[in-house]
Amino acid sequence: MTTYRDLKAEDVSLAERMAYIDFKLQFTGTINRSDLKNMFGLAEAASSKMMKTYASICPGNMDYVRKKRANAILVDTFKPLLDLSADTALGMLANGFNKNKILTEPMLPYARIGIPNSHLDVNNVACITRAIAGGYSVKANYFSAHSKGESWREIFPLAIFFNGKTWSFRGCCKKDSPEGVFKNFDFARVKEVKANEDNRISNEESLSNDKMWSTQVPLLLIPHPNLPEDQQNIIKMDFGFMHDTKLIVYERAALVYVMTKLWQIDARTEDEIDEGPQCDPLQYQFKLTNQDMVDVVIKDLESRSQD
Repeated sequence: MTTYRDLKAEDVSLAERMAYIDFKLQFTGTINRSDLKNMFGLAEAASSKMMKTYASICPGNMDYVRKKRANAILVDTFKPLLDLSADTALGMLANGFNKNKILTEPMLPYARIGIPNSHLDVNNVACITRAIAGGYSVKANYFSAHSKGESWREIFPLAIFFNGKTWSFRGCCKKDSPEGVFKNFDFARVKEVKANEDNRISNEESLSNDKMWSTQVPLLLIPHPNLPEDQQNIIKMDFGFMHDTKLIVYERAALVYVMTKLWQIDARTEDEIDEGPQCDPLQYQFKLTNQDMVDVVIKDLESRSQD
């Protein structure tokens, strides 16, 4: 089978356009001429020619679907032209298609620290991202840390996010409530997933109705007072406190818990501190100084979500 590297050796611009079509098909499910116009500035005739060229190079990968007014992926026979990892694909979905990521040839010496080899199933990831782009649900066998077991559930995937270490997605889950509950899911815990294109998303299940996602919450942070003064000063320099005594970070309410773990933020209340066990003084980097306000906002959002 022809590969991206084979094409690149012949014609760099052709290879880039074929790669883009292939990427769009695999991870969003569709490609049309306007996509090529927006990406490469191609006229309608040139875009049509690129579609035909891709179809000849990768037969069985796509077909025109009139109701979608676009070429759509043929999942059962799709053979990707690109050999992308799930992490690279998710990064490009978040930040835009980047041909330089395909061959992983950095412009300067570069290393990523503490990132394990990708163990995400690229087919599971692609099935979920196509559902986000297409506005339909998936049936997923998901391992829940809360229930400590696997179970099948229906999810409308809505958005992707990266916490600096792992990729996750926001979705409306039908397992716990007929109306659906908005939750965060880890891609790595999806054991198996199947598309359910006939189950189209409604407004109630959409991201626009997810109050926890759409609301930004201010977090007022100070270097944790348990830290030695020299470490507090280092944190101020590293995080740009400058002459301010507090750092204000805005985060989606749905991701505040993730943020507190990632940045080692002490979000305990005074009662929790008094009643809880003594902790390692170096356990936290920051102290959240507006914990009461954050709790009120999140509880209000949660109650409104259940109305």
